[in-house]
Amino acid sequence: MKITIIGTINKDLILPFNYAPIESFGGIFYDISVLSQLADQDDQIVPVSFIGEDVLPTVEAILNKLPNVSMKGLIPLQQKNHKVILEYTSPEEREEKSLFQFPPLAWRDIAPHLDADMVMVNLITGWDIESKVYLKLSQQFRDRLYLDIHYLIMGIDKMGRRFPTQPHEVRDWLSGARFLQMNEKEYRLICGDSRTEVEFFQHFLKADQILLTTRAAKGAIAVYQRNNMIGHKQFPAFKIPRIVDSTGCGDAFGAGFVINYLQTGDILKAVEYANLVAGATTALRGTNEMHKLEETMKQVQTANYKPAK
Repeated sequence: MKITIIGTINKDLILPFNYAPIESFGGIFYDISVLSQLADQDDQIVPVSFIGEDVLPTVEAILNKLPNVSMKGLIPLQQKNHKVILEYTSPEEREEKSLFQFPPLAWRDIAPHLDADMVMVNLITGWDIESKVYLKLSQQFRDRLYLDIHYLIMGIDKMGRRFPTQPHEVRDWLSGARFLQMNEKEYRLICGDSRTEVEFFQHFLKADQILLTTRAAKGAIAVYQRNNMIGHKQFPAFKIPRIVDSTGCGDAFGAGFVINYLQTGDILKAVEYANLVAGATTALRGTNEMHKLEETMKQVQTANYKPAK
């Protein structure tokens, strides 16, 4: 099995709510960290991202320890790595600033790595790839394309501060991938007059697509069409005794869904599993503690286990 992840590896400074600051790698580094643990050693995970010269040796040293991660998609740049400062004003709400921005990836950067069972596009910056590159990718690989809208809906000011904005050509982005992920805020910004996810699906998406909306402590919703009927299922979140850092839980959700879906072919089982992965991630500090993910997932399962009556 091969999974290609297109996006940006960040250098994160996280200022959690009521906890000490965390410095770690972020962005698609969460996808890499999750998939490297949950995939088999014979599977191949290929991140495609620019890398600043200041962090390249450290990133290479970390990834060299992961036997199922290939570094062929990493593209060194002679500049500082993209840096993100995330300041939490509550356990889930944050303000964000982006520094040392990378240029968008070109078709030549991603084309060598598209012979994959799933291609994930995680819009960590919102300009990770341009719309024309995404449309070309969609035309050739749509049936195995997973898109996390993420920061497509965020603008940026001259100081690097991010703010919500309505994205251009949003319908092209939405219809371009078979699997579409967004969080509740992103959904509210894009949905227009749609009152429910089912209405949104009917207005914006195609019959073969799967819509996944993550809702933090309220869990996740999956919308899909089967036998000419639109299915809609809500999944409650796993209860986490102590939320340490919610950064990257959406990225972890996407990685968890993809690996489980490729293993089982079952959308609903994959969403349940993704919820577990995302929940466990909130109990860990940045990607520095992601090596504890499987252990933490087992602890979360045990804490949420309810014996049959």
